[in-house]
Amino acid sequence: MNLYIRKADLAVGNILVITNQSKETMFIAGRDKNNPFLIKLYNRLNTLIGEIKLKNNFLKIYSIEINGEEKATINALPMIDLKFVYLSKANWSVKGNLVESNYHVTQSGKEIIQVQPTILYQGHLGLEMSFDNLDDGPMGTLLAIFLDKYIKLPTIAPKADLNNFVKSKTPYLNNFKNK
Repeated sequence: MNLYIRKADLAVGNILVITNQSKETMFIAGRDKNNPFLIKLYNRLNTLIGEIKLKNNFLKIYSIEINGEEKATINALPMIDLKFVYLSKANWSVKGNLVESNYHVTQSGKEIIQVQPTILYQGHLGLEMSFDNLDDGPMGTLLAIFLDKYIKLPTIAPKADLNNFVKSKTPYLNNFKNK
């Protein structure tokens, strides 16, 4: 089964609509305005089925709860190596390019979820989530939303420091002037 999320909703919205291929709403995710680390997932009938919340602010441990029961914890956000995340309790490993949202989730070596960027109807950018088992849908959806919202690229200091990374001080276009 495939589910889709619009990237524009992930970037600025507090409400996310997760649809299937027929554009039917499968889940609705909401982010609390007062606590941006709290993401709640509802089904079509507006029943709370899962949430991600900050469990320990000092150690940056996040908890994924499905139907009120803690199913997984994310121990830390990978800031240096953006290629791997491990979810304890659920025993899920997330591997791939997390920055581009192109990764797959495995459990005991078997792939259970694949997430990749896609272009939705009317040219909107989005995420496509492919599930082998629909029971993994709520937790996989919360994981995809969480990784897309809170993975941050390491930032470089202001433009003055960018010259340290450039080998030549000569502008690139000056090398191609007509002689």
